[in-house]
Amino acid sequence: MIDKNFFTTIKILDGGMGQELLSRGLQSKGSLWSASALLEERYNQLVIDAHLDFINAGANVIVTNNFSARRERMKENKVNDQFRYANNKAGELALKAVNKSNKKIMIAGSLPAQNNTYVVDERDSKIIEQGFNDQAECLLPYVDFFYLDVISSLRECKIALSIISKLNLPTLVGLHISSNGKLPSGEKIDYIINECKKYNILGVILSCVSPETI
Repeated sequence: MIDKNFFTTIKILDGGMGQELLSRGLQSKGSLWSASALLEERYNQLVIDAHLDFINAGANVIVTNNFSARRERMKENKVNDQFRYANNKAGELALKAVNKSNKKIMIAGSLPAQNNTYVVDERDSKIIEQGFNDQAECLLPYVDFFYLDVISSLRECKIALSIISKLNLPTLVGLHISSNGKLPSGEKIDYIINECKKYNILGVILSCVSPETI
């Protein structure tokens, strides 16, 4: 079990996997983006190598490469039947990289916004809940904690954290903020932090935010 004080000292997370994989030769299909590297075995080694290069560059934490393997994106590209395969593969490849590195590296299980990125998911809470639950179950055997990856509202945070609380792993919350310093939902960061502290969290960070906005 990860120490709850893990992030009280400075830790380095890895960089974005999608653009890195594309720069290494990944040919994405449709809007699958980085998830294409999970579904096509010929790209699996690219994922492992990218994880390893981030580790060798000093990352203490790597994030599983399933940001685009959310249920809605898989349906959109007519590969929903491979949803569990893709998310399991993301965990498997991350673990292979860590084992190959021979270093003490933490694996964060990516739980991205379940519909579109950078906007509030206003769908029925049961649909959002199912999406988070399905990805979390696939990643559970491979990860040290979960990472809410680019979340735009407190409602989505609470739905995800309620699901994860049943899995006995802590969560790092990654919030997206707009140029006005608030979440896309219009909520302020301090309000979100106070509400998230009611759950088993490791901390709150800003996710996919430009340096100018930070």
